[in-house]
Amino acid sequence: MTIYTAYYTGTIKGEAVSISLYPPKGFQGRHLPLFAPTPELLKWWKSSAKDTTAQQEYKRQFREILNSRQQLIDLWVRKQRSASADITLCCFEKSGDFCHRHQVGEEVVQTYLPEYWGGEINAAQKPQLTIIPGGKAIYPPQVKSLIEKCHESGFPVQCVSLECGYYRVSLHGEDFGDWSELGILGVLSGLQQEFYRGGCRGLAAAMSD
Repeated sequence: MTIYTAYYTGTIKGEAVSISLYPPKGFQGRHLPLFAPTPELLKWWKSSAKDTTAQQEYKRQFREILNSRQQLIDLWVRKQRSASADITLCCFEKSGDFCHRHQVGEEVVQTYLPEYWGGEINAAQKPQLTIIPGGKAIYPPQVKSLIEKCHESGFPVQCVSLECGYYRVSLHGEDFGDWSELGILGVLSGLQQEFYRGGCRGLAAAMSD
């Protein structure tokens, strides 16, 4: 299964799933209001300046909406793990334009289902993977670069920055353990170079020898 995002009149892969508040007239796909903005937020956006400041405020408000729906999102995430068919989450704005579907892709799909993320179908550039869940941590450039290379190599590693300064690393739900910045560079380099064999525990054990 792969989860994509796209606009309604663009290319659709698999099942078309509307995540706008109101699907376009004649839309034949499934409607998923779980990821739609509220009428109040949509009204606010239409009356805003639609500039960078307004976009940031929209994202802040929509993030609060997603947080309020977390239990339902968790149920949706679990359901996708057992699904097999590709889906495309659709809205009105063209690729490259500001749209809440990009936030859904970043803060829901890439955070909880990174192995299923297919990106924006009609994007001019290769989709950029959000490697910082929730955008709450800032990685050193070398660490960030290695995480990106791991994803490009087919290893959707998750890396959570801890308050103590260490990083908690996992892959496909299997725990690598907590590592210092120097240690995580070794772990990520091993993954990127296809050192990974027999599960995360094997790699973590090898790195600690």
